[in-house]
Amino acid sequence: MNAEQKRAWLGVATMTACVVGYLVLLPFFGPVVATAAFALYGINGFAGFIGRGERADERDRSIGRRATLGGAMASYMAFILGCMGTWFTVFAWQGRELVWVHVLGMITVFGGIVFFFTRSVAVLVLYGRHTEPDNA
Repeated sequence: MNAEQKRAWLGVATMTACVVGYLVLLPFFGPVVATAAFALYGINGFAGFIGRGERADERDRSIGRRATLGGAMASYMAFILGCMGTWFTVFAWQGRELVWVHVLGMITVFGGIVFFFTRSVAVLVLYGRHTEPDNA
């Protein structure tokens, strides 16, 4: 397992911890305060220390590029869906004209979390597809 895969597993593990923490806090504190569990995703910031001395070959760089592109597109979709979902819920469904300003910050944070989590899953999937040895 190379450093990129270790970083990806860290991303998946921290996202799992965030979701479990959210579900544990939800009945006690409500949905707004329970989102504090997603601060655990900051542990992913230590991923840069994993495998700092390893060199990546062209296959590793290609997988990293493809995973980053997939994460960026998923993040963009999460941002658009978050904005349009907020508009639909508040304006079209409830009939109000004002949005709670903290929702916009939460949409941005969740867009970033979606990016890193999708990138981690994409790295693991793309490395899993290339496990058979080359017969060249």
